[in-house]
Amino acid sequence: MSHELTADEIGIVLSAAVHAPSIHNTQPWRFEVQGPVIDVLLDEQRMLPLEDVSGRAAHIGVGAAALNVRVAAAMLGHESRLAVHPDPARPEVTARVFLFGRSAPIAGLSSLYGEVTRRHTYRGPLLDHPIPAQVQRQLDDAAHYEGAGLHWLDSAARSGLRTMLRQTDDLELHDEDRLHERHTWIGGDRSLDGVPQNALGPSPVRPALVRDLDAGFDSAQRSQAVFETDPSIVVLTTRDEDATAWVRAGAALQRMLLTATSYDLAASFLDQLLEHPEPRYQLRELLGGRTWPQMVIRIGYPAQSLPHPGRRDWRDSLDRWF
Repeated sequence: MSHELTADEIGIVLSAAVHAPSIHNTQPWRFEVQGPVIDVLLDEQRMLPLEDVSGRAAHIGVGAAALNVRVAAAMLGHESRLAVHPDPARPEVTARVFLFGRSAPIAGLSSLYGEVTRRHTYRGPLLDHPIPAQVQRQLDDAAHYEGAGLHWLDSAARSGLRTMLRQTDDLELHDEDRLHERHTWIGGDRSLDGVPQNALGPSPVRPALVRDLDAGFDSAQRSQAVFETDPSIVVLTTRDEDATAWVRAGAALQRMLLTATSYDLAASFLDQLLEHPEPRYQLRELLGGRTWPQMVIRIGYPAQSLPHPGRRDWRDSLDRWF
């Protein structure tokens, strides 16, 4: 039996949704609520036409927001089902979450609700502590539940990744248009979206496997730190390569990240590799050529505490409630 959401429940569910990760914290989503159905729409005004030409990263963000909707709904006792691109007449409706009758909190997803506001992208150095094998299996399972896979890179693969990252970073430093687009979302004092200066993390003293979003700009305010030399790197992949797969990848990413947060792990992304066709294909070949890399994740135990980037109030993203 379906159940219409109360005003308080809508606030709980959409407050969780807006804490999803998105490229440069652009938050490229909008919401519509009709009875027990919540639509997550792609907000094209918050997309990045140069760094995210295909819209892949924006779709991943929408998928992550939809997963947070399901997590909060599960905490309220609602079973849920996700449909991707459910209405051909309205292609902007990217994900649709159907909620079903309310009972006790739903096992599994509801246990992740406490991690929704704890999780944030961490760009500081990591401790030199390995991730236990049983925790890695839990993360693998989290991605698998949502139809994606995780590939933990071995030492040789991480070495190849390091070379690709160095080449890609150098390419980006000479692309003034991309740097200008990025700078509209990065640095300074930002309380609602984007990545503020204090959330960028310290500047690496030496080359490191971390994406320095401030690279290419002068920033005397940032501190410096020595980063770990060989962090754990995991690549989230899908078998298919289309907009539906991207949304599913976003749901898998967020389920994995919330699970990681429950073990006090922190993560950031090395997705500059995926924003250019050639290094993305190189990474695909590095993984065996049978799956598509959707996110490259640096993960481990944080050595510092860094501020969380801000979020817009969910009411600013709600288009309709009827």
